Amino acid sequence: MHLARPFAPTYPPQQPTTIVQRVVHHIYLSCTVSDPCKQHFCSPASPCRLALDLLAPFLTLKLVASSWNTAVKQYKLDPFFLNVEEGVYYPHAWHINTRVRKAMLLSRYRVFRTIDSEAGAHGVYLAYDFGGAQGCAGASEVVIKAWASGSDIEYHQEVAAYKMLHACPGVPETLRGAQYDPMCDVHALTMQKLGPTLEDLMALLPNKKFDARMVLTVAIQMIERYRDIHARGLIHSGTKPGNICLAPRGADPPGMLYAIDFGFTLPLGDNLPLPSAHRVDVVGNRRFMSVLAHHGIGKSQRDDLESLAYLLSYLFHGELPWDTPRIARLQSFRASIEEEQKQPQHHPQMWRLKIATPASKLFRGMDECFHQFWCDIKALAYGEVPDYGKIRARFVVCLEEHEKGCAARGWWDIWDKCNS
Repeated sequence: MHLARPFAPTYPPQQPTTIVQRVVHHIYLSCTVSDPCKQHFCSPASPCRLALDLLAPFLTLKLVASSWNTAVKQYKLDPFFLNVEEGVYYPHAWHINTRVRKAMLLSRYRVFRTIDSEAGAHGVYLAYDFGGAQGCAGASEVVIKAWASGSDIEYHQEVAAYKMLHACPGVPETLRGAQYDPMCDVHALTMQKLGPTLEDLMALLPNKKFDARMVLTVAIQMIERYRDIHARGLIHSGTKPGNICLAPRGADPPGMLYAIDFGFTLPLGDNLPLPSAHRVDVVGNRRFMSVLAHHGIGKSQRDDLESLAYLLSYLFHGELPWDTPRIARLQSFRASIEEEQKQPQHHPQMWRLKIATPASKLFRGMDECFHQFWCDIKALAYGEVPDYGKIRARFVVCLEEHEKGCAARGWWDIWDKCNS
């Protein structure tokens, strides 16, 4: 008589690691063979819709057993998920440049270029948006402004300004409201990607200066921009070549210029006959800010137009009367590059030089309409609404005179010619 053996559960035989890896590889290839997108900007943690559909059978293998899960996790997906910044290294975890690349921003944006960043607290970036129905196959480029702290005053001013300027001509469209990303620990504002800035265009020109037709076109466009911005109750406070962009290539209308960077925007004082008795923070680019802004006096419409006048002079001459010549800075070179970098680029107490600079010097060689523009600005009282139509009309008449017998050209025509 034989005693019955106690029941012992049977387990499937362990699959050799090489066999599991081969099966995983085969499933991966079968999933991606029909992929219409050659480059994916998303990631396994935040796949686009196309990648999620394609890799669903492959990712399901993780549920089979621990050995399968390990094989899927260890599988190299580099050919599928593109590394868009090869060789770029950001060592500081606290820096905004590192944070925006920690994960897919807001689960749909892949940052691939830093446009500008200051002190690690906030920055501007180019990113791929793969959140559409076509996933990475239909990814578009967008601009993202990111802040490390939600208490940053510029963050709140910029978000509030774009809300007030919604659908305003010549102001970039915000694609979604400001959002916080807990994975990257940043506050982000996504906007449409525009063309290059006037600063970029100026750098390409042979003599680094705009001709008369170009300056007049900028004047007409920016008078319109500030008319519309002021009508919304805001002062831009950000006039400089780097804050004016061309329209995206193929946009309608193609010749429109866009005002950007509203982090220093200030509200117009409502029904205040006098500027505030309290000093305000001095904000903006000192080379282009108005004289009153240097002293912390509350701004009004005339301050934006005064800054615009300085900008037009700079575009035509390539410099401003209060700029320190580069050769003078080089002569003060003593021991090292660091010392040269510490050398101030512009005179201290710049407002004194601005007050002492006559219109004949500021607009030397320029048309009479610029001198008239300057007289109109200086005649404005605090809070007085400028006659934008009258100012613009003068520039239009002058531009028509310059364009007689000349072939029509757009901003992108000039850009392409400089790059050819």
